Amino acid sequence: MIFALFVDGLAVGSIYALVAVGLVMLVQATATVNFAHGDMMMFSTFVAYALLAQLELPYWVAALGAIASAAILGALAERLVIRRLLGGPLASSIMGTLGIAYILQGTAKAIWSDDIFRFPEFFPGEFVRIGSAQISPQSLSVIVITVVIISALYFFLNYTKTGTGLRAMTQSREAARIMGIRVTRMFSISWAIGGVLASIAGLLLAPTLFLSTGMGSITFTGIIAAIIGGFGNIYGAIIGGYLVGILTSILPLFISTDLQGIIPFLLLMVVLFIKPTGILGKRVVKKV
Repeated sequence: MIFALFVDGLAVGSIYALVAVGLVMLVQATATVNFAHGDMMMFSTFVAYALLAQLELPYWVAALGAIASAAILGALAERLVIRRLLGGPLASSIMGTLGIAYILQGTAKAIWSDDIFRFPEFFPGEFVRIGSAQISPQSLSVIVITVVIISALYFFLNYTKTGTGLRAMTQSREAARIMGIRVTRMFSISWAIGGVLASIAGLLLAPTLFLSTGMGSITFTGIIAAIIGGFGNIYGAIIGGYLVGILTSILPLFISTDLQGIIPFLLLMVVLFIKPTGILGKRVVKKV
């Protein structure tokens, strides 16, 4: 029983990890917390639904369409809104991303309505028996796909010229500019990648639960996961995502299910009480 819940927690945690990693990438690149991240995920997943269920195109075409739409959304959001707000008050960027979120929600409601939709599973089939536990093929596929995506992101950031440029920019924008890196181009790329990660998270989440215009609220769980791991640290975001997913899956065995919704917040309080900077966060010492 616990093992099956643990695997389900890994699957949910995989989605939280993808959301958290996308958020942290944008914080590192543009010092902006993207409150529209979940709504980009929602909108691109609706694009996949339209291609898959309404136009009856193959699953891989729907997935590519969702990923492409999310990358375009991310790049457009950065170019038209975020770039104009960089260097301004923090409240400006917050309101800017919230504005993008409400625009995406309103557009999705106008096109697809506010109903709840059933998204087709991409790996349907019988449960897989491991020992005495029965595991959904969907859960296993979510875990495997997430590991592949995170591994590909690691390779991109560490072994490609563009990835090296992105990492250099997070250290010092001025130094990166002096070295010939086009910082504005890196901004757009980082937001496009953030959109792609959000899109993949949506494609993994929708078949597991459902598709609706309200699923963008996962942004706040992703932020909690990122803070738990150490905001600004990609590996910390992965750890935070998996912790939140596993504990929200297993703890309801021992506590009232009515309290399940507060588990991420309780975990956040515990981690910050023990280590205020998060699990992998580093304390910044300011010189006086």
